[in-house]
Amino acid sequence: MTMTGLLAITLAVGPTACASDGEVAITVLAADFGQRAAIPTSEFWDDFTARFEEENPGITVEVELVPWENADTVLAERVAAGEPPDIAQTGSFAEYAADELLYSASDLLPLTTQADFHMPLVRAAEYRWEQYGIPFVSSTPRLFVNLDLLERAGVEEPPGDWSELLGAARALRDAGVSIPYALQFGPDGVHEEALVWMLGAGGGYTDNGDHYAVDSAENIEALEWLRDNLVAEGLTGPPPAELDRATSYGGFFAGEVGMMMGHPAMLVAMEQAGVDYAHVPFPSRDGGPGVPTGISDWLIAFREHGHEDEVGAFLEFLYRPENHALSSGRHGTIPTTVSASQLLLEDEDHRHLWEFVDQMPRAELQPLNKHSWPAVRGLLLEHLNRAVGPDGDPAAVLAEIQALAEEESGADGGAGAGSEGDG
Repeated sequence: MTMTGLLAITLAVGPTACASDGEVAITVLAADFGQRAAIPTSEFWDDFTARFEEENPGITVEVELVPWENADTVLAERVAAGEPPDIAQTGSFAEYAADELLYSASDLLPLTTQADFHMPLVRAAEYRWEQYGIPFVSSTPRLFVNLDLLERAGVEEPPGDWSELLGAARALRDAGVSIPYALQFGPDGVHEEALVWMLGAGGGYTDNGDHYAVDSAENIEALEWLRDNLVAEGLTGPPPAELDRATSYGGFFAGEVGMMMGHPAMLVAMEQAGVDYAHVPFPSRDGGPGVPTGISDWLIAFREHGHEDEVGAFLEFLYRPENHALSSGRHGTIPTTVSASQLLLEDEDHRHLWEFVDQMPRAELQPLNKHSWPAVRGLLLEHLNRAVGPDGDPAAVLAEIQALAEEESGADGGAGAGSEGDG
């Protein structure tokens, strides 16, 4: 099977998918990450499906690629039309699980594979204590620094707490760096950037009981610190609400950003740009590594077409350690299973990913297992950047979001214990 551009040559989905006599065709709706990926997304799927079909001659796989930013919308449209794919890559799954449209992981995967996923991902993949999301593309960010710029500013090593980060940002500003710290509070990533700081202050979007805690004292303190220090002193370049991921990454590649939160997928581009960089755990407020955040896309499998056995065979092949490790290593993402992670940690060719792999088992994910999360994430994207502006009131903004989150969470009823894509 081959692909052209953003779309697969074979675009059949849902009940229109067919195969020759004696064969079963399963359909996959997958995200194309474009230049975000270390290799073309189509290259991965071409290789993987060819090897799967060779080993499973009675099954054909028809993959459709859609741009990552449109994938969830396209999937929702297909489901609403009664034509879901057999397998879909998505940023959220709880709404489909709530409507009883999905196979569970236990329907599809052997116990050995179910037990192999990193525990934070398993917790985030559950709806009402049953796993429906199958972690596929995951990542965890670290603090990236431009070593040339730090040296110019007289900063000897990356910061280990927020006070040191503030001092480094001031030194970078004084050395003429236009964006000492890229605070990514733009409309595409504010919820992730904010969570990094909230976790560093001991907070997070939910409490230990998996209830929304958006307006916790720790979260308020984190945003107040950003407002009163990095933003007030002009250390974030443009207004945070205007600084999106693409601009931040591009600025880092161009040598205009001193420090930023970044993911391993950017490593290849940084090498190509010739940036002298380092990355360290994102520091906590008082020193030492903060609790890392993580993101994941999920594979979900719809019951509509009754292809449980064929989908199960496909997923079993995908999550074999050697296959999953190869996929993650080539894409600059983190394996979602322990066994594939171990293979990468034993491979010198992937040494550049080792710190990220080590960090993933401790990651705290957004509460993706909540039916209400897409709506709450929308509230965060819309309102959160107001909190750190010159006249921002973090307590008021977070209280407003918390109240709306509690209204939205009525449908969650026992969503399962989640910890947190990119959303």
